[in-house]
Amino acid sequence: MDALSKIYNSVAVVTMNYNGNLNGITVAWIMRTSIDPKLLAISIGKQRYSYELLKKVNFFGINLLSINQINIAKHFGTISGRNFNKFEGIDFKMSKNKIPILNGVVAYLECEKIGDFESGDHNIFLGKVNFEEIFNNEKVLLYGEHKFWRD
Repeated sequence: MDALSKIYNSVAVVTMNYNGNLNGITVAWIMRTSIDPKLLAISIGKQRYSYELLKKVNFFGINLLSINQINIAKHFGTISGRNFNKFEGIDFKMSKNKIPILNGVVAYLECEKIGDFESGDHNIFLGKVNFEEIFNNEKVLLYGEHKFWRD
């Protein structure tokens, strides 16, 4: 374990829609970068299928998972969407911009992608928050020390 693993982060599923191809990826590397305007950054590994799709789309969603959604985090974090429909059997609705919003999440933020740049073996995608909604007051699932945390 290295010192970086001591940094705890909220867990989210980043969702996207590329020409009707829905995909999502579990991420813990999310960072607020500005209050005005509201900007967020997400970090995605360059070898991921979601990286390929995020390079092509204009919008993406951030679904903040509750402490009771470890199964959702594992589902979207362990299977590639390249050859598998990750949304089969998953409850969700579509946003105005046709981005999947997962049922049961604590909050949802929809971002317009305004830039991206390389960062080592990952790529940083910068998004401007155009829509946000808090659905409940449950605690957000955390990730640190290479595992999920509920407290």
